[in-house]
Amino acid sequence: MANDTQLHPLPTYTELQEALSKAKSNFDAAQVHGLLCGILCGNPGVNKNWQELIQGPKPNKNLHELLQQLYKISAQQLGEFSFEFQLLLPDEDDQEIPQRTESLGLWCQGFLTGLKMSNIEIVDREPSEVTDALNDIIEIAQVSYEQTQTDEESEAAYLEIMEYVRLAVLMIYQELRETTHKERKNDKIH
Repeated sequence: MANDTQLHPLPTYTELQEALSKAKSNFDAAQVHGLLCGILCGNPGVNKNWQELIQGPKPNKNLHELLQQLYKISAQQLGEFSFEFQLLLPDEDDQEIPQRTESLGLWCQGFLTGLKMSNIEIVDREPSEVTDALNDIIEIAQVSYEQTQTDEESEAAYLEIMEYVRLAVLMIYQELRETTHKERKNDKIH
């Protein structure tokens, strides 16, 4: 039997971006996916009002459905440690490398915001692989896309960084789940 991810893929960047624009939301589609992934990595039970934050002054049914689909599939992919997990970013046919680089930076900003909303410390952490990955994501979130050249070298660098972020998010998700599980176990023992 095919899994749900294959039956219902993530909405496209363009689909979500258009729905956000119609709702007059201040968010970019990449930023929204990053935010949701940050919440999912952190503690999805802590923040139940994420949709209200994103939907803008003119919420609509289409946007609500796209956000539900994005949340459900992202949760499934992260939970299964699925290598199908992808960052929701514009594809090369839609935007040039400077705009895609900006979207990657926005995705990372959204991810860090989602972690903060879930009460996950992202700075001043004990040294670990998660800390290193978070520090890298913080740097990527501050990328200066205006200086990005449209050439093969920039394209290769973008793809490498995008893949790094994708794998880092999967690792952060797993590590935070294990830490939460250990903390709950220790609380029951004491």
